[in-house]
Amino acid sequence: MSQLRSSIRNRDEGWQDDNVMIGLDNYGDGRYMIALGANPEGNQIDLKILPNGDDDNYDVNFYSKASKQENAYHVELKIPFANLQFKPEEEMRWKVVLARNTFTNDTRSQSINFPIDRNNPCVVCQTPAEIVLKDIEAKNRVNLLPYVFGGLSGERNNNQFDYGKPLGNIGLSGLFDLNSVTSLEFALNPDFSQVEADVSQVNANTTFALFFPERRPYFNEGNEIINANLNTVYTRTINDPLASTKLIHQGDNQRIYWLAAYDQASPYLIAGENGSVAGEGGEAFSNIFSYQRTFDQGSYIGLLSTNRFFKGGGNGNVIGINGLLRFAERYTLNFELNKSLIEEPTADWIDSEESIEGKTLRLDGERKKGDGLYFSLERNTRNWNTELYYFHYSPLYEAPLGFVTQNSIRNMQLSHSYTHYPKNKDGWVQQLNVNVGSEFTFNYNRLRKYFDVFNNTFI
Repeated sequence: MSQLRSSIRNRDEGWQDDNVMIGLDNYGDGRYMIALGANPEGNQIDLKILPNGDDDNYDVNFYSKASKQENAYHVELKIPFANLQFKPEEEMRWKVVLARNTFTNDTRSQSINFPIDRNNPCVVCQTPAEIVLKDIEAKNRVNLLPYVFGGLSGERNNNQFDYGKPLGNIGLSGLFDLNSVTSLEFALNPDFSQVEADVSQVNANTTFALFFPERRPYFNEGNEIINANLNTVYTRTINDPLASTKLIHQGDNQRIYWLAAYDQASPYLIAGENGSVAGEGGEAFSNIFSYQRTFDQGSYIGLLSTNRFFKGGGNGNVIGINGLLRFAERYTLNFELNKSLIEEPTADWIDSEESIEGKTLRLDGERKKGDGLYFSLERNTRNWNTELYYFHYSPLYEAPLGFVTQNSIRNMQLSHSYTHYPKNKDGWVQQLNVNVGSEFTFNYNRLRKYFDVFNNTFI
């Protein structure tokens, strides 16, 4: 306890302190694991651990309480079943990971409840521990969140106060569980101003649009189903919806995500080779649909489609297939293939006289077709790790409901690393990493834009 690191922090900042975590795999197939925890002050941490990364924007409602004693600290978590999706059975077996993170000066250490097999890339699939739950009654959630806003402003003029017209707004959002694995959300004139502030970013001397994380709770659940390396979906492109619905289904071997929204102001983004241009568009109907057939070890094969239709004419569509496959224990294959079909609106939202492949950037009703491809192959063992990545965006590729800021690009990366774990655990070297690799980028005219050969060694 004399070396305890702990401070009162905002949500999800407890990683900077000692903390304890529990991870729950409700389906037992590695599609995702919900990780919940707290630091010694009780400040909450939550995220979703996915087969190809973590979703640290994920939030779930649970309770935490912590206390500190002379020789220990205690953390209690109360996790309502109603806030988790699962298939109810007479006897459920949820895989569980228990973790404790500690600091010694600036060195962070983690202890978990099982030895990691580094030859297996699915770490959360390896846990032998289970929570056995019997006769749990799954209650369908019914949540309604209305809001009413009112205001009045004025200014002093010649020693008197002149008031403007009263301002007001009203809206309603809610969630209904159709059953234990399917939920339906809706939002009518939602007030999305009451969210966390955007992370500060410097936009000086940048030619590409800035990315901001999604913090609006309505778009939180189900993000792992629409997560894409090609940035096909960026829910902040649905900026000011008048009405929206969202359906999420998490079955035994399939997942479905379907979001529809009528947006009152839709951002319009066009990617280019050396920069991007953006403007504020008009009213539009937006649709996002994703289907995935899931397998063990977090593997899946899926379909992802986005559509946007503007009120005054013009539309943008992307359809693609994707998948993540783990095979031969040590290999992971990830792929995405998209096709975009764009019919521009005729509008003054983009102020540019530039052109790409004979197509102007200004919105004058032109039709465009493009494609995007992502491919990665990884081999992971205890000591050796090899990674091959490739992606491209064709010159006219656009993702109307995504975040693609550069096209006419082909990029490939190859890296190989060796990790040495000394047998003497008391030595000053706990782990030695040696990494070599190369990365290069070309445009569609075969002009080399970037080339790098790198190597690094760290302890």
